[in-house]
Amino acid sequence: MTYKCVIFDFDGTIADTEHHVFDIYNQLAEKYRYKRMSKDDVQGAKSLSFWEFVKSIGVSYIHLPRLLKEGQHLLKGSIETVEPFQDNMKDILLEIKQKVDLMGILTANSTKNVQMFLSNHDLELFDFIESSTFTGKKRKINSLCKKYKLSKEEILYVGDEIRDIHACNDADVKCAVVTWGYNYLETLRAHRPDYIITDLSDLIKIIS
Repeated sequence: MTYKCVIFDFDGTIADTEHHVFDIYNQLAEKYRYKRMSKDDVQGAKSLSFWEFVKSIGVSYIHLPRLLKEGQHLLKGSIETVEPFQDNMKDILLEIKQKVDLMGILTANSTKNVQMFLSNHDLELFDFIESSTFTGKKRKINSLCKKYKLSKEEILYVGDEIRDIHACNDADVKCAVVTWGYNYLETLRAHRPDYIITDLSDLIKIIS
């Protein structure tokens, strides 16, 4: 398979935001009187899909967009302390970029947060950064196909969650999942991604 476009998720794939999100969640839980989470709870949540997690903490779907937006704003205040998952990430991304026509980010996070992170770590290498709602990656992938005149077979999406696999299946594009993100490997494997990568450099072999 020859891929012309590689699209990355952000949180849990490129940026190690897990403990930041944990702290922000508990801030919002205290404010809005939702169930607070312990670190043990976080580990348990790694076996759940996004919607299973939302149900487990008792957050209303109606209130979810507001909470996510507020969470993004709080993350902006600590984005300078967020680190990439690999020290050699820039070198790997540069090599990937040389092998494809387009390299981008599609995330439920805000584009401002992503841009600040990339600037902080000298990773401003991407051709596009797109923000989607927590359920809107399929629509965004379809939109990117039209915008850049890509076929579905030419796109590889790289994520870390069950919902990334499902979004790619719905959009009819291939999905690679990383083993260091928000869902456990065993959980991801059960949802049958196209590729599993244990190091970002594994992508170089896949796209080659």
